[in-house]
Amino acid sequence: MGDKVIIIVPSQGHASKHFESVAKALKKDVYKKAIIVKTTVSDSGGTASVAFNTLDGHAFDWSTAHDVSRVLTISHSFAEDGPNLALTDSSVPVDEHQPWGSKNGAGVELSDAAKAFWTSVGSSMSGNGKIMLLGCSMGAGNYAANVAKATGRHVFAATDKIAAGDTKTSLKYVRSIENDHAKKPMKDFKP
Repeated sequence: MGDKVIIIVPSQGHASKHFESVAKALKKDVYKKAIIVKTTVSDSGGTASVAFNTLDGHAFDWSTAHDVSRVLTISHSFAEDGPNLALTDSSVPVDEHQPWGSKNGAGVELSDAAKAFWTSVGSSMSGNGKIMLLGCSMGAGNYAANVAKATGRHVFAATDKIAAGDTKTSLKYVRSIENDHAKKPMKDFKP
């Protein structure tokens, strides 16, 4: 397991503190040198804008990240729309809570913003890097497979509901993936 790990959590919405706690536990128990990055979603004239900051408040830029071995997202989610970064946050329009979702929410292909984001993530990763989408059902439809295609990396996602905001649950799933045996409902989507 490599030591360049980035864990992405929302700073807004329902359960954001739980997701941050899970990220901190993963850093303490699994990925000692991980960088935890918090997202902030804002409305930019009808489209979502996502800012990334480390826990100590410094800006994080994917273009400066290189040879990353793991990228994890921990959030609410749904099958076709990817990580929900602002669930219940009324300061952000509801249709912008999942800025890395699928085109028209149909699940057939990633939105242009999602393709751009996941392509930048993939280009920052090492050849054997893995992505873990910790949240409900992102592996139930085409979302995780589309992320694997955009990044060129193995993507692990749940085919059903999971409790991503529960430390014990998330640690169990991540450890199983790191031991090359993803526990159900986590599934490996190959690029």
